[in-house]
Amino acid sequence: MKLGRAVTGVPVKAMDALCAYGWPGNIRELEDVIERALILSSGTTLVLGELVDLHPAAPADAAATKPTGLTLEEAERHHICTMLEQTCWQIEARDGAAQRLNINASTLRSRMRRLGIERPRAQGAAGGRRT
Repeated sequence: MKLGRAVTGVPVKAMDALCAYGWPGNIRELEDVIERALILSSGTTLVLGELVDLHPAAPADAAATKPTGLTLEEAERHHICTMLEQTCWQIEARDGAAQRLNINASTLRSRMRRLGIERPRAQGAAGGRRT
C-alpha cells in the first residue's frame, strides 16, 4: 500500500463486512475504505471498527460464495475475478469489467498481471478443431 505498512491479517468479522457490502462495481470505493482502515489501525491487523456503515447489498445466495479469512490481495483478486466472470471476461466492452470496477482497462490488466489472474482456457479444445 501507499502507506508503507504491511497488513498480515484481516479479522473474519471485518472480512465478512467487506464481502457482504455490494461495492457497486467500484474498486476505488473498496480501496478508500481499506486505506482509511489502515490509517486508523495499529499493528499489522486491519480493523474496520466504525469507519464505514457497510450495509449488506449482496444477493441472498452471497453467503455461499463470499470469501472469509482472506488477505487483502486475495480479496482484491476475488473481486476482480467476480467482475470478469460476470462480464464473460470482457475488459473494455461497454459494461465490461473495467467499467464496472470504475478503473481504466490498462489499470485492470496491470492488476490482473500483478495478481496472476489469467482467463481460463477453453476445455476440450484440440488444436482449434472441433470434434
